[in-house]
Amino acid sequence: MKLVRNSFELFLIFLYIVSMSILGIGQSVYDMVLPVDHIPENEKIRIYHSVSCMGGPVSCAMYVCGKWHADTHIMTRVGNDVWGKEIIKTLQEVNIDVSSMVIDPSITTSQSHILVFPSGDRTILNVPIQKESSMEPMWPDQVDVILMDGHEVEWCKEAMKRYPSAITILDGDKYKPETEDLIHQVDYLICSQQFTNMLDIHSYHQLVALNPSSIWTQGSKGCIYQNQVYPSYPCKVMDTTGAGDVFHGAFAYGMDSGFDIPSCIRISNMAAAMVCEGLGGVLSVPTWESVNERLSICEKNRK
Repeated sequence: MKLVRNSFELFLIFLYIVSMSILGIGQSVYDMVLPVDHIPENEKIRIYHSVSCMGGPVSCAMYVCGKWHADTHIMTRVGNDVWGKEIIKTLQEVNIDVSSMVIDPSITTSQSHILVFPSGDRTILNVPIQKESSMEPMWPDQVDVILMDGHEVEWCKEAMKRYPSAITILDGDKYKPETEDLIHQVDYLICSQQFTNMLDIHSYHQLVALNPSSIWTQGSKGCIYQNQVYPSYPCKVMDTTGAGDVFHGAFAYGMDSGFDIPSCIRISNMAAAMVCEGLGGVLSVPTWESVNERLSICEKNRK
């Protein structure tokens, strides 16, 4: 497995990735994360600690790439409101190129209220963007890796035409009929248990009939690729919000950096585990160095 062991190797990877570029296409959301013990009916409960931060599948995934110093672009829609401005600010804090974002004054930025239970499981109450936008995005000059989260499907199809040599990845969190073409065409399909349940898929053999390079993520059980199980790594779960998004972002980063697939998966598994140890997905994204350090320890202990 390819791991970074010293500052010189970090420097070499930096030299490699500056010539590469990642584009994320999809949904951005502003999250309010609320820890709760239970949800009673017809009662009022008080919540004394909450966090607010950027969320959304592609924005969280691209945040990982930006924080890990990859050349990162994002194509997503937000309103010209306080939530949209906060999302832009958060992305820019990790040097993500936001020039391809559509900032539409006629729409309200999507928001989610996320109820987090003591187990770390959560319930998401999402208010999506209520109307289509007629505004079109600006396209980056060069893209080497494209991560799509299943939203903005027409942009995704256009991106695959514009950048035919780019590595393409689809986040299959949920099955959507409009993404059927993408499912078959992308280089890598990363799908969740919910995705396979919606399609009544019960085996990896069934899944690869959709896409031969499928990665089946299964939460705390890890994931499956090419019939090999890649187990998850131990962590003290506080909040699972964003774990899948961080997995996708770390995988895109690994592909952009030239890592092999097993290495990409292990890095993604570790990053997803570590983000669960804090409250609020983006607020808990680990550094590249901390992921490498902990991964080295865990892999050594498994031998």
